[in-house]
Amino acid sequence: MEINPVELLEEMLQRGEQTVFPTLRKCAERFVDIFNDTCIQQRIREKFESLEEFQPDITRCKNANTLFNKLKHLKQLFEDMEDKIAESGIESFLSRLFNTGFIGLITEENLDFLTSDDLGTAQRVEKFLHYLEHGAQKKEDTRRAFEEYIETWKRNNIRWGSVAINKAEREMRANFDNEGALSEKFILQLINEITAKFEPLRDKLVAARETYGRGLVVASLTSEAASWLLKNTVGEVAHGEVAVPTALPLFVGAKKLADAVSCPNATRAITPGWFDNTSRFITQYLNNRKTDGELSAFIRNEKLELDLHHFKEHIDPWLIELSHKINEFKRNAFGKSYILSKEMILREIDRMRTLLYAIVLNKPELIEKHRRQLGEMVQDAAKLQTTKGHESILPSISFGQLPLPGGNRERVLLIKFVLSSSLGQKAMNEVMSKISNLFDNVESSSKKVENGATVVEIKIRTDDNISTKVARCISSLADLQVRAVLVGDFGLCGFRHAMNPAFNRIYSINSVDKAEGFKSTHFSGSLDRGGEPYFCPNGWRRYSIDVGLTGAEFEAKYKNWHVAYHGTEGHIAMAILLNGIRASGQGCFIVAGQGAVYLSPSIEYSSHPRYAGVWQIKDKYVQMVLQVRVDRNLVFEKRQGTLSGAQPKDSPMDSNFRSNNELEWVIKWPPGTSISSTDGVLVYGIMLRVTDQHPKTLPQNAWWSK
Repeated sequence: MEINPVELLEEMLQRGEQTVFPTLRKCAERFVDIFNDTCIQQRIREKFESLEEFQPDITRCKNANTLFNKLKHLKQLFEDMEDKIAESGIESFLSRLFNTGFIGLITEENLDFLTSDDLGTAQRVEKFLHYLEHGAQKKEDTRRAFEEYIETWKRNNIRWGSVAINKAEREMRANFDNEGALSEKFILQLINEITAKFEPLRDKLVAARETYGRGLVVASLTSEAASWLLKNTVGEVAHGEVAVPTALPLFVGAKKLADAVSCPNATRAITPGWFDNTSRFITQYLNNRKTDGELSAFIRNEKLELDLHHFKEHIDPWLIELSHKINEFKRNAFGKSYILSKEMILREIDRMRTLLYAIVLNKPELIEKHRRQLGEMVQDAAKLQTTKGHESILPSISFGQLPLPGGNRERVLLIKFVLSSSLGQKAMNEVMSKISNLFDNVESSSKKVENGATVVEIKIRTDDNISTKVARCISSLADLQVRAVLVGDFGLCGFRHAMNPAFNRIYSINSVDKAEGFKSTHFSGSLDRGGEPYFCPNGWRRYSIDVGLTGAEFEAKYKNWHVAYHGTEGHIAMAILLNGIRASGQGCFIVAGQGAVYLSPSIEYSSHPRYAGVWQIKDKYVQMVLQVRVDRNLVFEKRQGTLSGAQPKDSPMDSNFRSNNELEWVIKWPPGTSISSTDGVLVYGIMLRVTDQHPKTLPQNAWWSK
């Protein structure tokens, strides 16, 4: 008897999560107790007391003899300070939990103390501290392994050219580094201080741009004459300096302006917006969004080394003041606690569960249930109050459906911030302005009342890792009395169904198998996918995932990406649909500190019960495997099968392959982080094998018993 395909998928998801969500709730309750414990809060505060050690780094930055080195040292100073504050590991751990809807509490390695019923809170705190100490060394090993991966990747893809390689490297580093949460507040304060420090110079800058934007032609001017012209047109500017007031002071000497005006091919220095664009570039570099190679090329192209003395004149005094800023920050943070609301965390887990079912199954009653849950969450979040003056409640962060990236990967994102009901009207207006200042490229901001709560709504244009972008400023939001953050679409304008039934397929030899809602498909031999063979997955049916493209667009974009598979279970599949496949820090072919994502070109290998459990639903047996596309430019290793019956000494376990020597594709990736389509791995199909008999009895699975 054939099972309705929607009911079948729903049953698979339910079977996978029946034990998961009760366990997840229990682990979340215990984690909140651990996080709010005085020992953990003290550990966070202690990190701010070790910032004095950066005086040598400040001196090194001051003494740099090139602009490139000066900016490089400044960037390194910011990174080191952020790492020191986040060294406890608590912040990055918390950020990962928000990113995954707290599913990490049951998928993170070495967190078994959360599930044990034999431990008290004090014992769990002790084990959590041990976990973090182990994680600090692991993070160092991971960083080293990541740098090795980057160098290997760059060597293997040298044909791309420096521009494409720098851009890809920047994105990979940004994804790897986006783990800070509470520590980001301090770095944001430093950047914002620099911005404010030079803002008064904007009027002079605009005047200079307007004067020279009128198309002056002074081809015959000498440098001295150009200097005189600048001085008498713009006003008294010491040594011919023109300053840029955003983020960092950028100064252009008189000779360069004279050359720019006199040379038709060098007018970019006086093009409207040039100064702001240059300032923005350096700010992006300091925020780790530009590489050293890109900075070097930019300085060379814009001849900025000529202005080193101007940078020193305005950066060095600020560096001297930095130690005072550190002490001030320490005083403000002293005795302060950032706590989690257990009630809001548990309600967020329940909401996430409903959302996953709603977008996968597209049932109206689930969409309505989710709308109701969300409204109640917003109301109750606004009412949350602290019981102690030194405490700030960290807002819960909820992710709905995120917009699909456009052709340039940028997307306009809606974010809502639920404010505490204790704030007055004037304070709410100030909070709206401060929230906008935490994000780049804000297109609009507004304040409204929803579900009885005051909500600040902003729209930003971004190509960054969206979830970590919000999580990293969570403590700043707590200080502003933001009680909840809603990222993306939550159904107010309708859900985008996560599945795309138009591309559902059932694969079988001679197309004999049929199922409602699936197009019967078969092809002989193999298809070429980026130089790797793709064999027909006979005996399987694919539930197609919506990737926001038509069939023609998908083929054009991904035709050269390899096809591979990843065995999984129902509850893990739901998390993967939201966040991508998570790299494991334990497995074959990796060393200490490394992580990896494991795929296989063989669906039969991926369907081994070790990877894809066998479930009995009514009178059928069902297994689940994910179908993915892999960017052929992504570095991965082809390795031998490791399962019994699929090792090199064994006969080929899959008749489509001549041996078992390349059954595992190993993508080295930072452990605990996820790899998604923007990184080179696209999940585009949920594959189910539905059989009348247990799959171990199928001829192609005889190798299971070896």
